[in-house]
Amino acid sequence: MEPLQRLIQDAVTGEIKADRACLLVLGTENEIRHNLVESVESTGHVCLVTDSVEEARSMIEAHDAIDAMLIDGTKGDRESLSLIREAQSLRPWLRAMVWSGSLDPTLTVDAIRDGASDFLVLPADADRLVARLDQILDRVRAARENEKRMNNLLDTCRQLTESRDEMSEQVDVLCNDLASAYRSMRDQMSDAVLVSEFKTLISQELDVEDMLRTALEYMLRRLGPTNAVVYLPEASDRFGIGAYVNYDMTDQDPLPLYRALGETLCKSLKDESGLVRFEDGEEWARANQIEAEILHGAELIAFACRYRGETLAIMTFFRSTPFEDSTAGMLDSLRTELGEQLGRIVRIHRRGHDEWPREATDDNGTSHDLEFPDDSSEWGDMAA
Repeated sequence: MEPLQRLIQDAVTGEIKADRACLLVLGTENEIRHNLVESVESTGHVCLVTDSVEEARSMIEAHDAIDAMLIDGTKGDRESLSLIREAQSLRPWLRAMVWSGSLDPTLTVDAIRDGASDFLVLPADADRLVARLDQILDRVRAARENEKRMNNLLDTCRQLTESRDEMSEQVDVLCNDLASAYRSMRDQMSDAVLVSEFKTLISQELDVEDMLRTALEYMLRRLGPTNAVVYLPEASDRFGIGAYVNYDMTDQDPLPLYRALGETLCKSLKDESGLVRFEDGEEWARANQIEAEILHGAELIAFACRYRGETLAIMTFFRSTPFEDSTAGMLDSLRTELGEQLGRIVRIHRRGHDEWPREATDDNGTSHDLEFPDDSSEWGDMAA
C-alpha cells in the first residue's frame, strides 16, 4: 500500500496518531536512505520516497499533507537544496533536514542558507535522528497552526470587508434616499412658496387683461425670454387671442402665426387635463399643416387652464432654447391658480349683469307674484 493511501486509511479508521507526520525523503537509493526511512516509519510517520527532484516537486505541489523534507545533500549538483525555498514559498509551514555521509562545512552552510532547519551526518548521527526530527515537526505543527489562524483571520477580514462594503452600499443608498427626499421636500416647499406668491399677485386683479398681464410677467420671470400666447374662449368651440408676448419675431407680424397655432392647439387642448410638450416645433407645425419657419428648432409647451370642468384659457410658450424639466411642475402648479382666478373673475362679471325682480301682473293689471329674469340663479347666488 502506498504511504499516502495508508495515511488516509488510518485517518478514516481513526487509528492515526495526533503526532503522525508525512515526510518527503529525497535522496539517492542506498543503504543510508533505506535505514533512514525505516527509522522514521518505525515511529509511526509516513514517508514519500523518491530520488528525482522533479518528482519531489510534483509531490509537494500535489499534496499539502507533506510536513517536512529529508534531503540528501550530496545528491547530484545540489539542485535538491534549491527545492527547499521553492517548497516553502508554496507551503510556508514546511521544514527541511539535510543529511550527508560525512561532515562537510561548506555543504552545511549552503543547506542552512537554502532554508534547511537541521543537518545530520549519517549514519554517525542516526541515534539523534528521531529526536531532531521531533523538534522539526514541533515547528511544523506550530507553523501550520499559525497558518491556520492566519487563514481564519484572512477569512474574517474578507467577511468584514464584504460586510463593510455591503453596509457602505446600504449607507450610500440611504444617503441618496435622504438626499432625494430632501430635494423633493425642498422642491415642494419651493413650489408652495411659488404658488402662494403667484396667487397673491393675480388675486388682486379683477380685470381679465390686467390679470393676464400680471400672470404672464410672473411666469416669464421664471421661464426666461419666451414667446407666449393666451387664448380665451369667445364662443362655443372657438378661442381668440387674449394676450401675447412677442420675444423673437420683432421683424414680422406674429398674429397670423398665433392664430394658426390657436386653431390647432385649442381644438385638441380644450378637453385636455395635462400639459403637452413638443420638442420639435417645426415638425409639429408641418404635421398640422402650419407654415411656421419661426418654429424651426423651437420647443413648444401648451396647456389649458380649467375651472370646475370648464376651459377658461389655453396658454402656449415656445422658444428655440429648450425648457428645463422643472418647468412642467411649475406651470402645472401655476395654471391651477390661474384657472381659479379666471373663474372668480367670470363669476363676478356674470353677477354684475343681474337685475331686480319685476312684479308680474295678469291681463287685468292685478299684481300676483315676483318675476325673476332668466339668470335668476346668478342673482340667488349673489344674494347668498
